[in-house]
Amino acid sequence: MAADARVSEDDLRAFVGRALRATGMRSADAEMVADGMVWADLRGIDPHGVAKLPLCVARFQAGGSQPDAEPTVVEESGTTAVLDACGAWGQVAGARAMAIAVDKAGRERLGAVVVRDSSSLGALGYYPLIAVRRGQIGLMITNSMPLLAPWGGAARLLGNQAYAIGCPAGRHPPLLLDTSNSATTWGHVKGVLERGESLPAGLALDRDGRPTVDPAAALEALLQPVGGHKGSGLALMWEVLTGVLAGLAFGPRVGSPETIGQRQQVSHFALAIDPSAFLPRDQFTERVDSLIDQVRSVPPAPGFERVYAPGERGFLLTAERTRTGIPLPEHRLAELCALADHLGVDRPRRSTTIRAAG
Repeated sequence: MAADARVSEDDLRAFVGRALRATGMRSADAEMVADGMVWADLRGIDPHGVAKLPLCVARFQAGGSQPDAEPTVVEESGTTAVLDACGAWGQVAGARAMAIAVDKAGRERLGAVVVRDSSSLGALGYYPLIAVRRGQIGLMITNSMPLLAPWGGAARLLGNQAYAIGCPAGRHPPLLLDTSNSATTWGHVKGVLERGESLPAGLALDRDGRPTVDPAAALEALLQPVGGHKGSGLALMWEVLTGVLAGLAFGPRVGSPETIGQRQQVSHFALAIDPSAFLPRDQFTERVDSLIDQVRSVPPAPGFERVYAPGERGFLLTAERTRTGIPLPEHRLAELCALADHLGVDRPRRSTTIRAAG
């Protein structure tokens, strides 16, 4: 198997920005989306990194998403807002929503924003860190195209409703939980299919509602909810906070990102909390640090080298890839080069200056 190419984060971020500006996206939005995609690649969340760029461009060119859309606040109070994304790419709408929530929390100690008429959001963990950088707790939830059945059912009704929550610490990196209500992700199943592999048991069902390890059958049918009825129930309640509350599509009416010529009408929910509403800030972060210390001090179970706090491994991998470069499979780099040629921008550069790990 050929070794992956390595591209520096700066070069990759610059390339994504060039490509998005070539579609008509405003520079500030292009820089933010590029940062979000590269953030995912730095943390090893490959399906939501630059792998999403060709789909993003395809949606712009087919009219399913709008590169120059201006998300607009249509309802607002001191602590809440409704943001109409106007068909924007999800990362633009999501970052805008969290920034509004953070500003409100800065004034009122709490901010909540519902987004409607958006598209897929990418890696959810990116958005709570917008709040964390301001010393706040951040929560981001999104709905999605239907992937799950309600517990006991055999037909798609709900998205896997990804969500992420981030919390500032003091001596340690922030706590960051980035997950969803399905036992695996759509992107992971597609990757397994591309590699010609089988899924582990317990992740998916076929069209008849029977367990399957065939990724092709899973893509045509159902993902399993994480935690059985618990994940299914949480997915339903997250739909209330997103699609239902946003007043547009919910449940099976939310569109697929791969139907590139149609609006998805995805909805998001952003929440920012200023912890100083409850405790002095320094006391709060000291207590979070103490909690992280306690997590790390737990003896590892058989098969584990050590216990990590949520998000810790992602921060460690980011540090490593910042030094050594972001690995891209050769087919992915070729895909990005073809996209660059199509858009008339400079290709991403394979790095020759990355320092060795260690």
